Amino acid sequence: QAFWLKPAPKPTAHRGRPLLPCACRVAAGGLPEMAAAGPLVINTGQGLEIRGRRRLDKVGAFEALLEQLVQEIEKKGDQGCIISDCDVSQNKLSYEQFEALFTALGAHSARVLRFRMFGCATINDEVVRVIADYFRLLSQEHLPTEMHLSDCAITTEGFTALMAAFEETDLYPATHPGSMRPTALYLRLENNYISEAAIQEKVDAGIIKPFKKGPGSQGGGREGAKVDLVVRDLGKYQQKQGDPPSPEEAPPPKQVHDRSTDLQQGGWQQPGQWQQPGGWQQPAWPQQVQARPTWPPQQQQQQQPGLQQAWGAMA
Repeated sequence: QAFWLKPAPKPTAHRGRPLLPCACRVAAGGLPEMAAAGPLVINTGQGLEIRGRRRLDKVGAFEALLEQLVQEIEKKGDQGCIISDCDVSQNKLSYEQFEALFTALGAHSARVLRFRMFGCATINDEVVRVIADYFRLLSQEHLPTEMHLSDCAITTEGFTALMAAFEETDLYPATHPGSMRPTALYLRLENNYISEAAIQEKVDAGIIKPFKKGPGSQGGGREGAKVDLVVRDLGKYQQKQGDPPSPEEAPPPKQVHDRSTDLQQGGWQQPGQWQQPGGWQQPAWPQQVQARPTWPPQQQQQQQPGLQQAWGAMA
């Protein structure tokens, strides 16, 4: 049944308990900068959410995240753990930290549905190899549905390593649990340093289907594609020329409009419930929009909790 959530009332103290501190401040240039406020790992009705965007560069912040994550996963025990959103984007984590994150996820058999790791100047080819090895060890029950790796430092070498992990396994296309239709991995790689000829080669081989967002768009899983690669224009892959800059010389993170941004700015009323802001519209493509799109009438429908909700966006 379609509905809209009412606008949130003006924040007030509740039963004598103080309000949580604001999790967003304005940085130089007018862009929101996420402050180190609130827990890094949240338990919602749809699973755990890792809320680490722009919050992990300080000394000890990543270690605190990993500790919280392991504690929450262990609380789940034998029932298994679903991480509906792993957002560590726009941080400059080290190779060792990325390796520790993926090792912890694999060791505890946690299923991550959405990886948001865009805008990380330290995600280079070496880190992508860690990600590729992580995929090789997954089972069908632990597959991600989305991976956001745009605006990183990935070259053709890293891209080839990642594609090899998909080509050498039968993980994708995966079977949608509701419709039972084959579904590819939703992947974003724009604004990296990958040869467009190398991408086109995988398209021609049927491994990748270019996915242009918009009403009526369909993924390539039904055609046997393993990856739905988001593009703005068919035949173009928005890659940068030359070599990636060092992390110290990389430009600052871009402004991003998605669910996590609204969450930090007060759109969430309670874990797992999103307030649809009045008059909100999805921005034009040139702005960095990282959330997987939904289209009418799905945009105004109440989503079902749990795994079915996450897969519903993939249909």
